[in-house]
Amino acid sequence: MTDVEAVSKPEVLESGAPKPETGCKREAPADSPNNRNNRGNKKKKNKWRNRREYLDEKNRPKKKAKVAPEKGVRGSWDPIVKSNEQYESYYKALELIPEDEWDSFMAHMRVDLPATFRVVDSRGDSIPLNNIMKEQYFSKLEGVMIEGEPCPKPQNIPWYPGGLAWQVDMSRPMLRHSEELFCLHQFLVSEVERGSIARQEAVSMIPPLVLDVKPHHTVLDMCAAPGSKTLQLLEALHADGPHPSGLVIANDGDNKRCYMLVTQTKRFNSLAFMITNEDATRFPNVKVFNDAGSLASLKYDRILCDVPCTGDGTLRKNYAIWKKWHQAQAIGIHKLQRRILLRAMDMLAEGGRIVYSTCSLNPIENEATVLSALRDRPQFRLLPSDGFLPELKRRPGLTTWKVMHNNGTWYEKFEDIKDPKHFKSISPTMFPTESEKHNLQYCMRVYPHDQNTGGFFICVIERKEAEKEAEISAAEGAENKSEEPFSDNLHKNTNVLVDKMKWKTYHGFREDPYLFQDANSDCFKDLKEWYGLSESFPYGNIFARSKIGETVRQRNLSVACSRLRDIIQQNENKIKIINCGLRLFSYNKEAFSKCPYRLLQEGAHFTSKYMGGRFYEVSLDDMTKVLGPDTGVPKHTLKPDLFEEVKDLSTGIVVFYLPPSGIVPGIHCCVYSTENGVKAYITEDEKNHFRLILGLEPLLTKREQKKLDAMETHRKKKIETAARIALEKEAAEKENKDSNEEENGDYNLDAEHEEDKLEEGDAEEVKELESED
Repeated sequence: MTDVEAVSKPEVLESGAPKPETGCKREAPADSPNNRNNRGNKKKKNKWRNRREYLDEKNRPKKKAKVAPEKGVRGSWDPIVKSNEQYESYYKALELIPEDEWDSFMAHMRVDLPATFRVVDSRGDSIPLNNIMKEQYFSKLEGVMIEGEPCPKPQNIPWYPGGLAWQVDMSRPMLRHSEELFCLHQFLVSEVERGSIARQEAVSMIPPLVLDVKPHHTVLDMCAAPGSKTLQLLEALHADGPHPSGLVIANDGDNKRCYMLVTQTKRFNSLAFMITNEDATRFPNVKVFNDAGSLASLKYDRILCDVPCTGDGTLRKNYAIWKKWHQAQAIGIHKLQRRILLRAMDMLAEGGRIVYSTCSLNPIENEATVLSALRDRPQFRLLPSDGFLPELKRRPGLTTWKVMHNNGTWYEKFEDIKDPKHFKSISPTMFPTESEKHNLQYCMRVYPHDQNTGGFFICVIERKEAEKEAEISAAEGAENKSEEPFSDNLHKNTNVLVDKMKWKTYHGFREDPYLFQDANSDCFKDLKEWYGLSESFPYGNIFARSKIGETVRQRNLSVACSRLRDIIQQNENKIKIINCGLRLFSYNKEAFSKCPYRLLQEGAHFTSKYMGGRFYEVSLDDMTKVLGPDTGVPKHTLKPDLFEEVKDLSTGIVVFYLPPSGIVPGIHCCVYSTENGVKAYITEDEKNHFRLILGLEPLLTKREQKKLDAMETHRKKKIETAARIALEKEAAEKENKDSNEEENGDYNLDAEHEEDKLEEGDAEEVKELESED
């Protein structure tokens, strides 16, 4: 026996069966991370769990690469089918829309939503800006033709206060891409970037208006992103001035959408505003000091609950819903909406107001949610909607409705359900139980065909005051017992449970802490010397969120109102705060200025009140020069009195202030002063806004120049394409003509040949006859 045979021969047990191998495994493939030669590769470690999974992945057919369309040729897109049989049959069965209005309702649903926007109020320049928009931009649309039809003129939304909201009967893509509307579109884009105009759907403007926010109110927006309604709340809060006694807290559970909310609201520049990232169903109790000096839960005067919904009222702009809509979506989201509303009720102060709204038409998301919450919270009631926005066309809320299961079975009462499997999806809170006691007709329903809008639902809920509650407590005691089967035990004592609840870890960025500064902090020494800040400046309200290296220099210095400062200091470790306050100063390098902090334009209106230096009141002529093209203004060209004040200024930021005149508000402009000249240190959009307010023509921005170049390139390509198509068509016609002529020529030759044959045949016959004769 050879050595090889001895090694390869397996061991045999006494029974004669081969002995199993121990401690020996089959070698993994060479390119597998399980191979002992690849164990040091950390990138592939534990990627494949076993050999079967590795082989499945290896043998899986590769996806075909998508072929990009030819350059300059638009890809082919499937047409949008604006139809859903389930949607139509479901709402026809609910009888939301009268039969004689159904065709009009669906016709409006299939037409694109018109573009709507509004002028932001409470900034002091809303009236002159609204007049400029009408006189300089809307008046130029008369006689303009778009795709062979006259351009629709913007119409004022009649029910919006002050005539500051407008509607154009064309879609936003058409407004964006039309060459004839370039000036109007660029004006809107510039003012939106500056924060003077907000593009917002018309029905989305209703909830903040009926919430009736006052400057002294404490307001909570529970589901705030993307922030258009939050911006309206801030406008109402600042109606009497830039320093209200109240505040607005905007919350959203999605971390990414919170940063979208920051972008949307930072243009308003409010120091009484905070953004949080918490679950709305268990929003934490914010602790504040009461009059007795002890910590207590903050109660809100106004709460906006624009809850997540199926969105089937937005079919005119969200085309994907046509394909994805199913009635089971409302059943699935009903419990979430109810929990948000119940949590809002627990945090509302006596005499306070909640606005509950959705962009859905389904009663399970609307009236059913409100009714179930009112049954569980008898100290709340619905307010009549007749007194809100008289010119708004609305329909009363539903008092009766049916609930449909996923299999198509309709139920009018919860007791009618016999199949135990249906209890998992359908709950008693979805039915109109005792609806006549809670005045559901006070709710508002907005339908698209009434005023050419989207679909929406709004209701106003008020918490009764303590005296009124005492008068009806006996009557409500019996109702509470009867309503117990429909109550949500999880939220019976929500305030207590929320305090004891263990919060989950939210995903997203880890926020920097809020470091409030002391009045004697090192960062204020340079500011006092450079800008001449007075002792009345709120040093204790200044905070920073980051440090640069190992120095004590803060990157940005912001200010918050006193109430917001107390909330942050008492609740920073309990609430995830994304953003708050108003930025005043930004750290800069020594080459920019001797002062390490640069004054920001967004905080100039606040800081200038406390500045004793580098603040100058200027004339209209000097302000016009500063707001000119971006080349700088020599100091000697300014008026003599202003020149004497600024000629020896060291390099850095100063503030030029133009006092108000008539309806034109005062203008604060940050200006960068050098040794020989001055230059406006603001954005192009800010500069154009100031020029419009002062009656000057706006300058062409880099964004507008880029848009013009793109439009010119598109126009040239269009002309070249049309010329190429014409040449190809002409060549094809010529080729067809030549081929027809050739065919006709061949036919004539063949005919002549046949005639010749016939003549030859006739001649032969004649010869034969003659020979026979």
